[in-house]
Amino acid sequence: MSDTQWEELDGEPGTVQAKGRSYTELAEAITRSVTTLQQIVDDTNTTAKSMEKTRKLAGEVREDIEKAKDRYSYTGEALTTYGAALRSAKDEADPAAARLKTLRADLETAQATAQSAENGVDDLPKDASDDDKTDANRAQTNANNAVSTLQGQITQAETEWNGGHGDKDTAARSAVSKIEEVVTGDKVNGLKDSGWDKFKNVVKGIYKVFKIVCDIAGILAIFLSWVPILGQVLLVLAAIGSIIAIVENIVKFSRGEIGFGAMLAGVGLGVLGLFGGKAIGSFAKYAKARSVVSTAGRMSNTAAKARFGKALLKTSRKTMAMTKGQRVTEVLKSPFVRGAGDKAVAGMVKNGLYKNAFKSWQGAKFPMPYKDGAARFAVGNDDVVDMMTHFSQTGLRIDRATSNAQSIATVGAVFVQGANLTNGAVKLGNSISGGDGWGIYGDGASMATGPAGGEWGKIIGLPGNINNAVTGVSDVTGNNGYVAGKW
Repeated sequence: MSDTQWEELDGEPGTVQAKGRSYTELAEAITRSVTTLQQIVDDTNTTAKSMEKTRKLAGEVREDIEKAKDRYSYTGEALTTYGAALRSAKDEADPAAARLKTLRADLETAQATAQSAENGVDDLPKDASDDDKTDANRAQTNANNAVSTLQGQITQAETEWNGGHGDKDTAARSAVSKIEEVVTGDKVNGLKDSGWDKFKNVVKGIYKVFKIVCDIAGILAIFLSWVPILGQVLLVLAAIGSIIAIVENIVKFSRGEIGFGAMLAGVGLGVLGLFGGKAIGSFAKYAKARSVVSTAGRMSNTAAKARFGKALLKTSRKTMAMTKGQRVTEVLKSPFVRGAGDKAVAGMVKNGLYKNAFKSWQGAKFPMPYKDGAARFAVGNDDVVDMMTHFSQTGLRIDRATSNAQSIATVGAVFVQGANLTNGAVKLGNSISGGDGWGIYGDGASMATGPAGGEWGKIIGLPGNINNAVTGVSDVTGNNGYVAGKW
C-alpha cells in the first residue's frame, strides 16, 4: 500500500524508531554475551577436563552468535534512521496535505466567482455607464487575481508535499539497502537462508493456499455436495479444512498464542464441522424410524406395507436394530460420506436421468423458491428435512423418545447449519487475510526476529518491505514492497 497523493503520508515514526531501538539493544546484548563467553575461553586457571569442554563449547557458541551482531546492529540503525527521516518527511508533507484540502475548496469557490464576474462583464448593456463598466471590470480582475493567488499557493503546497514524499522514499531505499547488506550482501556472515529454509517457506506458502481452498470448499459443499465427483471432492476438502482448524487451535494453544477457552471453542467448531451434521442426521433418522416401527407394530403386516412401503419398513427396522456403537461408527464416517439424498441425485446423473436429477435437486436444494428450499437451507440436512416431511403425516405414533429425538434433530440442525456457515466465512476471511496461519515455520526460527519477540505486525506506512529484507517472512510496513522503483 503506497502513499495516496496529496494525502498525509502513511507511517508511524515512533513505532519504527522503537523497533530500531529494540534491535540495537539486542546487538548490545550480543556484544556483552560475546565478551562473557570470551572470558570463559580465556580462563586458563581452571584445568579440569569439564572446564576444557566448557571453554571449547563457549568458543563455538561465541563464534555463532557474534555473526548475528551485525544483523541486529545494522537493522536497528537502519530503522532508527528511517524513523527519524519519516518523522521529518511527515512534518513537511502532512501540513501541506491539510492546506491542499482547504486551498482546493477555496479555489473552486474563487473560480465560480471569477466566472460570474466574467459573465457580468459580458452581460453589460450597450448603454452601460462608464462607472458600471469600471466596476464590472474591477470585479473580474480581482476575481481572476484571487484564482491566480490560490493556484500559486496550491503549487507551493504540492511542492512541499512532493519534497516530503521524496525524502521518505529516499530514506526507505537507504534503510532497505543497509539491511540487505547483512541479509544477502557483503555482511551476511554466513547467516543467509539455507536451501532448507527456502523450502520451508515454499511449503508454508503452499499450505496457506491449500487452507484457503479447503475453506472455500467448506462453503461450496453446503450448496454443491450433490454434484457427482465435484460434490465428493468438496466434502473431502471441507473435512480436511475442519481437521486443519482443529490442529491449528491445538498448536496455537501449545505455543501459548491462545487461551484454553479459545482453543476449546476452535476445536469444538472443527469437530462440529466434521461430525455435527451426521450426528444430527442420526437423531432425525432414529426419530423417523421409531415412529414407523411403533406405528407399524400396531397394524397388520399387510396394512403396514400398504401404509409405509416395504423399503421404508426395512430401513426403519434396520435403523432401530443398530447398537449405540454402530451409530457412533456411522457418525464418525461422516467427513467423507455424502447423505442419502445427495447420493440419490448423483446416481440419477450417473445413469443419465438428468431431468429426474434436476427435478429432485430443485425440490431439495437452495436456491429458493424451490419446494422445501427454505427448510433445507435453514437446517442444511436432508435427513432432518425428510423427518420433518415424514411427521407432517397423520396417525404416526410419537412417544417421548421419538419426540425428544425429533426436537434435538430440528433445533440441532439449524444450529449446526448456522455455525458451519458462520465458521466457514470467518475461517475463509482469516485465511485470506493471513491472520489464521499455522505458524509452525513462522518467525520464531528467524535469526533476526525470534529473540525480538517474533513477527512485528504491520507498521503502516514504511514504503518498503524492510522486515522481508531482514527475515524474508514478515511485513513490517503493511505495504506490498518495492516494485519497479516505486515504494
